[in-house]
Amino acid sequence: MAEHLRHGEEALHRVVASDVLAPVHEHLLGVRAADARHPRLGHHPVGAEERRVIHVDELHRRVGKPAQQRVVLVGVRLRIGADAIQQGSHAGHATTAGRIVPGVQAVQFDLADPQFPASLVDVDEPALPGPDWARVEVLTGGICGSDLHLFSHNTGPSPTLYGNVAFPFLLGHEIAGRVVEAGPDCAVRVGARVAVDPCIPCRARGIDPPCANCARGWTSSCLNLDSRVVSPGRSLGFTQGLGGGWAEQVAAHVSMLHPLPDGVPDRAASLHEPVSIAAHGLLRAPPAEGDPVLVVGAGIIGLATLGALRGLFPSHEVTVLARHEHQATAARACGADHVVRPAPDNAHFAELAELSGSRVVGRRGELMLMPGFPYVVEAVGAPQSVTESLRAVAHHGTVLLLGAAGISEVDLTPVWYKEAALVGSIDHTVDAGSAPGLAGGPSRHSVDRALDVLAAGFLPDEVVVTHEFPLDAYRDAVATAIDRGGANAIKVVFRPCG
Repeated sequence: MAEHLRHGEEALHRVVASDVLAPVHEHLLGVRAADARHPRLGHHPVGAEERRVIHVDELHRRVGKPAQQRVVLVGVRLRIGADAIQQGSHAGHATTAGRIVPGVQAVQFDLADPQFPASLVDVDEPALPGPDWARVEVLTGGICGSDLHLFSHNTGPSPTLYGNVAFPFLLGHEIAGRVVEAGPDCAVRVGARVAVDPCIPCRARGIDPPCANCARGWTSSCLNLDSRVVSPGRSLGFTQGLGGGWAEQVAAHVSMLHPLPDGVPDRAASLHEPVSIAAHGLLRAPPAEGDPVLVVGAGIIGLATLGALRGLFPSHEVTVLARHEHQATAARACGADHVVRPAPDNAHFAELAELSGSRVVGRRGELMLMPGFPYVVEAVGAPQSVTESLRAVAHHGTVLLLGAAGISEVDLTPVWYKEAALVGSIDHTVDAGSAPGLAGGPSRHSVDRALDVLAAGFLPDEVVVTHEFPLDAYRDAVATAIDRGGANAIKVVFRPCG
C-alpha cells in the first residue's frame, strides 16, 4: 500500500493525445486542444501561461466522477488522492469499504504516461449493474479504427461528441467472450460464448419509458447515450466501471449479448462489430437491385462491408478501392469482383470509369466520374476518401458514410451537382428491412446478421485477423495497427483470456 500511495502522490505529467480528450483540457482546464498535444506525436506541451487550477469539487461536478474517486488536475499535473488508491494486486483490490474485490487487468485511456496516452491497470472486476446483466470473460477484443483516432490524428475531430465519453475510460468496443456470471434475470447461461453489442441504450440503462428513438426501435440513435445512467460514456469502450474489450472482463446487459455460432472461432468473434456496422448501414439505405457497388477503402470496415454485401446482397458486383497491396490481396480473398489501387495523380479514375461505364471529367488531378457508381460506401473517414467517394457516385446515387469522418475539408460539389444522397450510419440495432442474402431476414439485429456472415466464411479470419497480442503488449498492438502499411496489418486483436 505504501508503494501505491507514493505512486498515487506523484505528479503524472501528461498532455492531450487526442481531440477526444478536449472535454478534460478545453472544458475543464480551458486549454486549447491544439496547444496540448502528445509529445510522441510531435506536438508541444501546454505552456505555463495556459495552466490553471480547478478545485476538486468543481472538477467532479463537471465530469460526474464519484466522490470516492478523487482526482485533482493542476494544469497538466495529475494527483490521485488517497481515497482513490487501489491496491495493485491482480488477485484483489482493497477498496475504501475495506472489502476485497477480485481484480482484472484492463487498458485505460488516462494520459498517465507522457510517452503513451493509455496504461495497463488493475481494476475491480465489473459488478453487475442489475439483475439482467452478465459478466463476460473477454476472449477477443479488436482494435477499431475509431480507437486509433485517440493515438493518431488520421481523421478530423468530432467536437460535438466530446460529452459522450468518460475520463479516464477503459478501451475496447469490439468484444466477444464467455459468460462467467449471470444475474437472476439474465437469460444467457454461464459458459455461453457471446458477441457483445457495445451500445448502451435505454433498455440496458433501465430507463423507462424509453426515449423517442428507442421507442421507435432506433436503439443505435438512443437519445440517452450521454445520460450517465449506469455509467458515463455512450458505449462500452468509453466508460468507467464496466470493463471493455481491451480488458479481461466486461459487464453487459442481456440485450447486448448475442450467442456465438459454433462456426465462428474465438479469434474471429470480435469481427462481428465491424460487420454489424456495415450490415446496419447497408439496410439503412439498401442498394437497388443489380446496382454495382464501389467500396472506398479496404481496411477492416471496407472488408467488413464486402463481407456484409456477400451476406445480404450477393448478386451485386463489388469493386474495392484498396490503398495497400496487402489490403488488395485481402479484398480479392474476400470475394471482391474488382480491386483497384489508387494512383497519386488519380489516374485510377480511368479504371473506375471503365468498370462503371463512365467517363472521367475534370483536369489537373481534380477528377470526377460521369455518371459513376450508383452506390458507394465510404469506409475510411479521411477527407480524401470522402471526396473520392462523392466524386465517384452517380447522379441520384447514394454515398453511405461508414468511416468516422469529422471536421475536415471535402468537395461537396457532387452532392448538389449530381443530386446525390449522403447517408450516415452508426452502431448496431434491429433493422426492420430485409435483403435477399442468407443474413437478410426481416427485423433482425445487425449483430446477428453479422454472425451469419462470419459463420458463412464471407470474412475469413485467416485473411483479416493479421495480428494477435496479449494485453501487456498493448503498446505494440496499437503501433502495429497504426502502421498498417508497414506491418501489413488489417485487424489487430487482443486475446485477454483466449
